[in-house]
Amino acid sequence: MFKVAICDDDVSYRKSIRNLIAANDTLCRDVLFYEYSSGEELLADIGQMHNLLFLDIQMPGIDGNETAKAFRNVNKEAVLVFCTNYQDPTPESFKVQPYRYIMKDLYNQMAKEEMSDIIQEMIGRKNVQYLNITEDGQVYRIPINQILYISVIKRGSAICYYPGKESEKLFCRQTVKELYFRLSGEGFEYAHNSYIVNMANIIRVTKNVIMLKDRTELNISRSKQKNFDDRFSDFLRLRYKRK
Repeated sequence: MFKVAICDDDVSYRKSIRNLIAANDTLCRDVLFYEYSSGEELLADIGQMHNLLFLDIQMPGIDGNETAKAFRNVNKEAVLVFCTNYQDPTPESFKVQPYRYIMKDLYNQMAKEEMSDIIQEMIGRKNVQYLNITEDGQVYRIPINQILYISVIKRGSAICYYPGKESEKLFCRQTVKELYFRLSGEGFEYAHNSYIVNMANIIRVTKNVIMLKDRTELNISRSKQKNFDDRFSDFLRLRYKRK
């Protein structure tokens, strides 16, 4: 069962989003809808741990950006979709890891075009993929979406991951190159010969410096700069499709 929240002060827009989801054949009847007219209402019910949230950016009271920050403090795995009439993404917006920006229009054309991808992302996140690492006879299962970066060490690699309040590290004998191929297609890329980065957990890129979800900063080497920039642009283009 999936929990879908729609937070918007426009009743008709909430209804249109609900109808689009209900019409999707993938979900059938396996969905519960939660509607909220303000950020305050949503945050009062945050314990529901929704799987998907459609959030209006412009609302009276707590706006969408502030609501999203508070929401992410509790629910880090939900698919977040910002809905807006005119506001473009800002650097602050990336900190809450939105999956899509939907521009509102008279016939909800963008919502119709994006809905299948959004639903598939929600389903995929509920079925979290893991990286299994064996070290000293013990098997560790790390959710791939928690991995920040993987770096080279003397006898293998160090996996830095972010399960919640602070980042942690796990050391293994597999090389960065081996793990890079195992994680092919999962959004990892070399930013330096010494480490690969999970692009899904980047919150800011400034020139040749990456900031990750836990505020760790990593340099992009000159030799990797162009390829990394191209791959990151492709990653964002797929994730934040816009008209």
